[in-house]
Amino acid sequence: MKNRMQDVRNHLIAAMEALGDDDVSDAVIARAKVISDLAQTYTNTVKVEIEALRLAGAENRIPEVLEQHPLPGVQS
Repeated sequence: MKNRMQDVRNHLIAAMEALGDDDVSDAVIARAKVISDLAQTYTNTVKVEIEALRLAGAENRIPEVLEQHPLPGVQS
């Protein structure tokens, strides 16, 4: 994965395609559930980071929580 939302979508689609197989195993179902949970966590994290950046723009400062930890995939 390259830390892009498109990569998350690709993993989700691959998991959905695997679930469509006639002989889908319990292991594939469990893996798809984990992928879904991780994708949801990733998406929620990105939403929080976007909102923090909006807040930073509105207040003309970066929130402390982001000062020490750059966003994934963002070059400084």
